[in-house]
Amino acid sequence: MTIFVPAAYPSQYPLDAVRDYQTLQQAVLNWFARAGDTNLGGFIDYFIQVAEERIYRDIFTQNKGSGVAPLETAISTTINANGVVPLSVMPGYLGMHHLLVSIDNCTFELIRKNPEYIYTNHSFRAPSAPPQYFAREGQQIIFGPFPDSAYAITGIYWQRFPPLSATNPVSWMTQTVPLLLLQACNAAVAAFLKDQEALQFWEPSYQQTLASFLLADRAESWSGSAPSMVAG
Repeated sequence: MTIFVPAAYPSQYPLDAVRDYQTLQQAVLNWFARAGDTNLGGFIDYFIQVAEERIYRDIFTQNKGSGVAPLETAISTTINANGVVPLSVMPGYLGMHHLLVSIDNCTFELIRKNPEYIYTNHSFRAPSAPPQYFAREGQQIIFGPFPDSAYAITGIYWQRFPPLSATNPVSWMTQTVPLLLLQACNAAVAAFLKDQEALQFWEPSYQQTLASFLLADRAESWSGSAPSMVAG
């Protein structure tokens, strides 16, 4: 059984004030009253990795395949000579929010389809006309019709950012959803320790905070201010 008693340690931050990689590590140790437990401390990076991966996965799973505002990243490129845009120009690609094409000084939104649609309806895969549709195929974006020029492409995609580490101490998660990140870490610790009592506490807390964040993000899309959740 885990007793949630904060361990005594000198720090300028109150319990759960997660601001970066270091304070997240300390908060996890404090919640499990193991600040001096070097065995648990040696697994902290693992718990953080599990938590980050889970948050990315759950956002898209529970948000109907869409990302959230903090993951939105602009893209500005051109269609290459092979008639595609490689995903390498979009580091950390998780999904496409929207894609635009510039044709004769006018900008149009491309319609997303699956690759089968592109190949079935635009089977002539040589320069033919301005694109109207796009699809992700493997590590590239393909278009239909096959582009007849190196059109300028702009848009927004959802990006996976570099994970937290000693050399990358701050991320969108520590800045926007620190409480969610802590809860995900603590749920990972509870599962690792096979502590059902702790898991029954942290899992519902995580799910509730995630649901609130996704709801706030959807509301933000109709307002204009970024959603933010901070640890108490």
